[in-house]
Amino acid sequence: MATKSTPKTPHQDTALLGMKSAAAKQKEQISSTGVSVSSIMDACKAFKESGFKPKMVYRNLPPSHLYEKALRYEPGTHIVNSGALATSSGAKTGRCPRDKRVVREPSTERDIWWASTSSGSPNYEMDERSFLLNRETAVSYLNSLHHVFVFDGYANWDPEARIKVRVVTERAYHALFMHNMLIRPTGEELEEYGEPDFIIYNAGAFPANRFSNYMTSTTSVDINLKSREMVILGTQYAGEMKKGVFSVMHYLMPKRGVLSLHSGCNMGAAGDVTLFFGLSGTGKTTLSTDPRRPLIGDDEHCWGPEGVFNIEGGCYAKCIGLKASSEPEIYKAIRFGSVLENVVVNEATRAVDFVSNVITENTRASYPIDYIDNAKIPCVGPHPRNVVLLCCDAFGVLPPISKLSLEQVMYHFISGYTSKVAGTEMGVTEPEATFSACYGGAFLMWHPMKYAAMLAEKMRQHGTKGWLVNTGWTGGSYGVGSRISLKYTRAIIDAIHSGALNSAQYLEMPLFKLQVPTSCPGVPSVLLQPALQWADKDDFNNTLAQLATLFVGSFNSYLEDAALHVGADMADRILSGGPDMKQVQELCEAAAATAAAAAAAVNEQQ
Repeated sequence: MATKSTPKTPHQDTALLGMKSAAAKQKEQISSTGVSVSSIMDACKAFKESGFKPKMVYRNLPPSHLYEKALRYEPGTHIVNSGALATSSGAKTGRCPRDKRVVREPSTERDIWWASTSSGSPNYEMDERSFLLNRETAVSYLNSLHHVFVFDGYANWDPEARIKVRVVTERAYHALFMHNMLIRPTGEELEEYGEPDFIIYNAGAFPANRFSNYMTSTTSVDINLKSREMVILGTQYAGEMKKGVFSVMHYLMPKRGVLSLHSGCNMGAAGDVTLFFGLSGTGKTTLSTDPRRPLIGDDEHCWGPEGVFNIEGGCYAKCIGLKASSEPEIYKAIRFGSVLENVVVNEATRAVDFVSNVITENTRASYPIDYIDNAKIPCVGPHPRNVVLLCCDAFGVLPPISKLSLEQVMYHFISGYTSKVAGTEMGVTEPEATFSACYGGAFLMWHPMKYAAMLAEKMRQHGTKGWLVNTGWTGGSYGVGSRISLKYTRAIIDAIHSGALNSAQYLEMPLFKLQVPTSCPGVPSVLLQPALQWADKDDFNNTLAQLATLFVGSFNSYLEDAALHVGADMADRILSGGPDMKQVQELCEAAAATAAAAAAAVNEQQ
């Protein structure tokens, strides 16, 4: 006789149950540490004052969680084949310096180098009310969102100079970017973080009102030094946050007697630190990234009472044309946890086309500094032994290496010279001089001469030597001469580090009064004297005078109010480090006479 069958219990998938249980526990953990609105609000007085009342807050999520959020909420985001997160910054693929504003108010206005028609300053003013209106716009937008991300980190590796920075943003990509670029707190430090010293409200997806006072477009990047706040509207380019922090450091650190610098920095086995300054294309990244010398940092540093320290916890490297063979350290750093910005990704293979500039020439990679094998952690070092000012002189008249006096260091540091060459930009058909004060004019808060005077004083105190290294052309200008070999430039840097140039004999170069060595290990002696490389000596002198005139013309923009910031004596001392204008005038007059004589001879023949 058949028995009645008992209904079977549905099959229980133990693996699935385990996954659900783990997910539930993970959700509880995130809710208690990353999504608690009340804990953030209760601990932050500034949030209460600004009216910031978000619906949900994800605080200091690890990269894996930020990956998940970015992939879920940010279209066009991919995990590439190296494990990095590739994403887009939208319409703006670079900084918007003309849209930067600094609040002008009584407690700070005498310190700031304000923009005017002739000053060359990047600090365009806005009033406090206009700032508050933009902050209200940003906060209202952030409050309307389903969730926001908060990252709490530090600027400055020196504990005595450490600044607590809080970032509020809509995008997981921005949170991951600042996780990489700031110094990441430990769990214990995060629990005791307290009130931040500086807050960034990044509402970049929402436009500024271009009809508001002080606005010039729908983009506005505003800094209030009094309230220690920054507001971003109308741009999602992550570099605005990085450079906003740097701008604030450029104000706060000099008030403490600490010099903030836009430079690379490495250290030799003997504890000898070198600072490298240079604009794009001068070789700053290539020369400061040396496998024999640990990297303290690639971009932003301070020089304080105990030595140098990195401001950042990460690197933000250009990656257009990146190759493993030429820049292996950067290439290897692009892995899980890194952010790739505005790169072209193959849809099928998720491989990155580093050559493509379809989106922008300014493709970028952000990664923690400890992703560099040769990084020195913590990122601090003793007082620098050498300061190297780099330029790429496409006019072909500056020597590959020059020893500088303190006055010349100040002059060339303020000038921040390099040159563009034909073909690099639309409309550039011949060498074009480029100047950027202190090699980072867009981020300065004080007058350039203040930073230069601080640099010279620290160099004097610690016996630091100054050098001008030209990585550009020799034997003629671009199109006639040739680029100085990287092999020779590396040999010059090695000679600086070894001290071999300390015992060399020097000759003075006309006009610029530069001290040029007659010999350098590993470099042909004839290469060291630019005039010997030119076939036409008159052409060399004329080109040298032309470049000197460009230097003087650029420097004039810093003279208008220099005495107000550093005093007349210091301003005159700095000016003495530049070209000899009497010699320049004599050469120009001689060139004009030669040209007139040649023209007269042609007319006679006709």
